[in-house]
Amino acid sequence: MCEEQIHVNHQIHKMDRTISKLLETRVKDEGLDEATLMHGWILRYLYEHQEQDIYQKDIEKYFGICRSGVTNIIQALEKKGQVYRASVETDARLKKVMLTEKGKLSHEKLGEIFQKMDADLEEGISEEEIQAFMKVINKVYCNIEKMKGENL
Repeated sequence: MCEEQIHVNHQIHKMDRTISKLLETRVKDEGLDEATLMHGWILRYLYEHQEQDIYQKDIEKYFGICRSGVTNIIQALEKKGQVYRASVETDARLKKVMLTEKGKLSHEKLGEIFQKMDADLEEGISEEEIQAFMKVINKVYCNIEKMKGENL
C-alpha cells in the first residue's frame, strides 16, 4: 500500500508523471503514436466547447501554457488536419480554433482511452471520496494561483 508520507508537491508531481506514462502507453497501444497527450487534451477541450468560440488565449489560460507553446501545438494539429483557424468578422487579428471532422474522430478515439483511464483511476473509490479529493485538489490549485500572483 502507498502509505509513505511525502509532501503534497512531490505526490502531485509523481502522480502526474505516472498517469502521463500510463496514458502514453495506452495511446501507443491503440496505434496513436503520433498524437501527443497535450494534443489529445486540447482536442478534448475543443470538442467539449464546440458550441463556444475558442481562441488561442483560451487554450493558453485553461492549460497554463505559454503563447508560443500553444501556437506550436495548434500548428501541428493543423498540419495533421485536426483543427483549423477561422477569422473573426469583428477583429481580423483574432482566429477561432475549431475541430475538423478528422479532429473529432481523433478526439473520440482518444476520448475512449481517457474515459477508460478515468474509470480505472476511480476504481474502488466512493463518490464521497472522489468529491473530497476534488475539493482538496481545487484548494491546492487555488493556492498555486495565489503563489503565481505573488511571483509577478
